This record gives sequence, C-alpha cells and structure tokens, in this order.
Amino acid sequence: MLGALALAGTIAPARAADVAVPLKPLPPVPNWAGSFIGLQAGAAWGSDPVSFTNATGVYAGSLGVTIPPTLAGNPTGFVGGAQWGTNFQTDRWVYGFLSDFSYSDIRATESIGLAGAPPRSNFAEQRLKWFGTTRLRGGYLVTDNLLLYGSGGLASGTGEVTVSNDATGLPCFFAGACPFGHHSQTRFGWALGLGAEYAWGPWSVTLDYVHYDLGRLNFSYADAVSPSFISTSTDFSGDMIRGGINYRFDWTFFDVLTGRKRLY
Repeated sequence: MLGALALAGTIAPARAADVAVPLKPLPPVPNWAGSFIGLQAGAAWGSDPVSFTNATGVYAGSLGVTIPPTLAGNPTGFVGGAQWGTNFQTDRWVYGFLSDFSYSDIRATESIGLAGAPPRSNFAEQRLKWFGTTRLRGGYLVTDNLLLYGSGGLASGTGEVTVSNDATGLPCFFAGACPFGHHSQTRFGWALGLGAEYAWGPWSVTLDYVHYDLGRLNFSYADAVSPSFISTSTDFSGDMIRGGINYRFDWTFFDVLTGRKRLY
C-alpha cells in the first residue's frame, strides 16, 4: 500500500511538468506601411573644379600660362525641397521607394589674374541649380520607432557653368581679347545613400546622406571674332546631408491610382 502511494507521488509531479505553460504573446510590430510626403533641407559639397582642357589658335600657348588649368573647385551650398515615397513592410523589414525634388545653390566662383602676353583676367563659376532623386529604399526597425536604411537609384539636376578669359587692357572687339562661355544642361546620373528615420504616430523625422554623380558637362567657347577655341569640362558630383519631416498615411499612392482609396 505504501509502495503504491509512493509510486503515485512520483508520477503526479512528472505529469504536472508535462502541462504546457501558456506563453505571453509578443507585442505586435508597429505598422510603417503607407505613403508619405514631407519637406527636407540641408547642405551639399563637392570637390571637382572647372577644368580648361584644350585650346586652339591664339589660345594654344596661353593654357597653363595666362589661362589656369582649373578654377572654382570645391562647390558648396544649400539644398531643400519636397520628398515623398511609399513604405511596405514584412515583420521588422521596411522597404519601398523615396523621391525628392529640391532647389539647390551648390556653387563655386573664382577669379584670378595671370601675367603674360597679354595678361589675362580669368573667371569661372559652376552651379547646380536644382536636384532630385528617385531611389529604392530598404531598412530594418532597430526599435519600434527607429528605422535604419540604405538607398540607391537615379539622380538628376541642372548644371550651369560660366567662364571667361579676358585679356587685360584690351577692348572686347579686339580679336582674342574676350573669350566667354556659358552653358546650362539638365543631366542624369546615380545616387547612393544611408539614413535614419524616427517615427511617432504618423509623423517622422529623417536624416538622409546621399552621394551623387551627374557626370561631366563639356563645351567649347571663344570670343566674338576669333576662330580659336577653348574647351572646358566640369564634373557635377558630390555629397549632401539633409534633415526632413514626413507625414505618413495608412494607404499608398497605388491604392489611390487603382481606386481602392478615395481622397474624398
């Protein structure tokens, strides 16, 4: 009798150990899905100068003597405008696209006089007048409110270059006295970036770094009467960092386009 009671006493705890303890459910991952719009602003900088790459005729002996090989390097300036995009989400992974369009005043200006025969007053200015990107974006929610991401895609902008190499003391109607050039062109290239976004409710603040490259703008110029030419080239590339603020909707732009979401 006592042996049976002892055996029952050993079996009961073992069976109790087999009873499953209910697990506490994990909190749901916050929802970042939806389209967003916002504003951004920041600063940009580059290193490429305006280069004088070739000269013919009366200018052939001046390049590197009275005409410097480069001017107006290290452009810097302000950039700011609008941004928009769409997020999709799988667990803690957030992905989608990000676009922006900005006014920019990224420029460098330089004047220098060089002695020679004749001495010349040289001027160059480069400017990136507006800038935009359309990038794929993907990142991970390191906390419920903080997204770290990388991005990459297309970039575009309007580059503008103005140059002159005036012969000091000679009037502009004199052959070879006042070579002048100005060229503006919309260019396309690429952009890569890293960033962080912190959200509270539908609002979020962003910090976005981008490296961009719009390629090289080339053109030749001369004075009004001489058949001689000077060539110039400028690489429009650099880096920018911008802060922004967004408002995110619980629907996407694609829902509006397909009629699944009405704005009225």
